[in-house]
Amino acid sequence: MLANTGYEFVALKGFEKEEVNIGVDVPVASTVEEVLQAEDFETINSLLKKVKTAKGSEKCGAIGVFIGFVRKISDGKEVLRLEYEKYEDVYYEKLKEIEDRLRSYPGVVDVKIYHKSGVILPGEDIIYVVIMGGHRKDIWRPLEESMEIIKKELPIWKKEVYIDGEMWVHDKS
Repeated sequence: MLANTGYEFVALKGFEKEEVNIGVDVPVASTVEEVLQAEDFETINSLLKKVKTAKGSEKCGAIGVFIGFVRKISDGKEVLRLEYEKYEDVYYEKLKEIEDRLRSYPGVVDVKIYHKSGVILPGEDIIYVVIMGGHRKDIWRPLEESMEIIKKELPIWKKEVYIDGEMWVHDKS
């Protein structure tokens, strides 16, 4: 069963996680307290809604989206999971700085970036980059350059866990 509810969250009682497929990877909580303590969570739909209502959006006609997700095979090894850790003290400030830099490209009106942290399984999304501009020609360059900037500057680290070992990605030669 696939249900697109149009909401960013849904509460279901009496079901196991495996019994419910709402079409997106979402955090699961058993209590209201767990929900209130959960890390901020975005979906591609929530980011699209935010840029479409940004100041200046009425002059726009293009949105570009990059979605990074976990591959099952990396350098010939089977990936069990990725583990991301972020340096909380500066992470959000740096994320805003990167969004602002991408927003400064000619014709770009708004930018939203969301990068998950914690354990992420093969096939699950890792990062969303959403760039809105006046015309399609305005979004391609900043969208293409966004991931290189993020990889160099965002204080988040990735560990790949394989069937036969693990490695922090910065350890690769």
